[in-house]
Parts: sequence; C-alpha cells; structure tokens
Amino acid sequence: MLLIKSVLVLCSAVAVLAQRHAYAGADAAASAALFFGEDTTESIDPLKIFKDPINHATAVSSILAFSAETTGFKPSEKSAESLTETLPEFMKRISAFPAFILVSSSESGGVQLKDHTTAEEFENKIGNLFGGDHSHKIAFKLAELLPLDLDYEEATRLKNWILGLVVIDKPKGSDKVSIQLVSMELSIAFDKEPKTCSGPTPTPEAYIPEQAVKILVSKFDVNSSFLTGYAESLVEKLPIVDVERMIALLTSPARNGPEPEDLLSLWASQQKVFSF
Repeated sequence: MLLIKSVLVLCSAVAVLAQRHAYAGADAAASAALFFGEDTTESIDPLKIFKDPINHATAVSSILAFSAETTGFKPSEKSAESLTETLPEFMKRISAFPAFILVSSSESGGVQLKDHTTAEEFENKIGNLFGGDHSHKIAFKLAELLPLDLDYEEATRLKNWILGLVVIDKPKGSDKVSIQLVSMELSIAFDKEPKTCSGPTPTPEAYIPEQAVKILVSKFDVNSSFLTGYAESLVEKLPIVDVERMIALLTSPARNGPEPEDLLSLWASQQKVFSF
C-alpha cells in the first residue's frame, strides 16, 4: 500500500511538472469550470457537506474554490496576463490535495490546426480527445475561451495563451466524484491589414495561425473516505462554496459565447411564454 501511494504521489508530481512546463513563456491565460452529472447536495450544514458522500459535489467545489483563493487565482476578477502566474500554483494545489488521487495523465502533443482555424473548427478538431460522454462539451467550453476578440495592440502583446479547464463529474445515481484538469498551449496572430479581392474591406481581427497544439489532461478520483474521515478538520479551514458559485469563480469572462446583453434579451423574451 505504501508503495502504491508513493507511485501515485510521484505520478502526481510528474503531472504538475508537466503542467508547469506548459505555462513557460505564456503571455496570458483564460479559465473555465464545468460540472457534469447530478449535484445531490441536500444539506447546508458544513460538517455534513464533508461527512456525507451525498454532499461531496459541494465538498469538492469548496476545496477548488479555497485552492483558488489561497493561490490568488481569480479568473473572474483579474486580467488574463496575471493568470499566467497564478494558474500553475492553482493546478499544483489541486493536484497535491490528499483526497484527489491521480488516475491518469496524458499529453496530446500534436493536434494540428490549420491557418485561420475558426472556433467551430477548433471545437471539432479536439472534440474526441477527452474521452467519455462529455468530450465534445469540454471542447465547446475550450472553444468559448479562445481569445479571438483581441484588438491589434492586445494580439501583438498577448500572443501565447494557456487555456485551462476544471471539470467535475458526479454521475447520476452515484456518490463517486472525479476531476479532470485540462490545459493547452495556443498561439494567436492578428490580421492587421486583411486582404480582400472585392467588396468592403473586412475588419482586422485576431485569428488562430497554423500550429501544433499541446493538450494536457490529468484525471483524479476523489477519495470520499478522506473527506468523511477528516470532515471536522476540513470544516475548520474551508468555507463552503456550492457548485454554481465555484464555476463562476473559476471562469474567465466569455469571449466566444453569447454576450451578456444577448443572454439578458434571450431571458426577457422567454418570460413572455410564462406571462399571465
């Protein structure tokens, strides 16, 4: 058992080193979080959040939020440039948490993207890399993080990006919780003077140039016995943060998804259906 634990710790350390290496030379970063499955949390009692496995989706969310707070990783608040300093420490903190047991770590080192790859093409290209039932949803979320809204000054200053994603999965009908940490390196270029043969001159825009993209995925199982056995100690140190709030804390402002105004308009239009 000691040997197995040592191997797991070593593998976790290797995964962290690989992730830290991936951030070398990055100019900016963007982050998001996803939850799949069923959040069965039924208690607001902090002790029961850790003591009872039915509440462990919230327990894991609390650990992730605390890890972000203690490492200064605040993608919902801070600039993309500053995240390159805190994202590695956040990933390291998660990987080192005793209840998160590394089960696999893999790197896709040569995902080839053509020049001027669109967000949709990017999503389709990486859509099968993550395994399981949610691979394309993960790819869609990463595509939303693509910094294709940069202006010329930003694109020339922030060429090399890291996209990070935290995925929690708690299958329906099960108390088992797992975590995926996904990170990828990506370069951005800018058409300062895009050319056109006819018609109006197109607006200059950031784009994805031809490149081979590296994607690192580390998967962890959550040891529910640890959370249950150390519930009292965890409650003393960690504030309780639910899944929805955790996702908001770990998510950078949307770049390729609907604008807030569009979402508000959509919501307002839907209310008419329920009016009396």
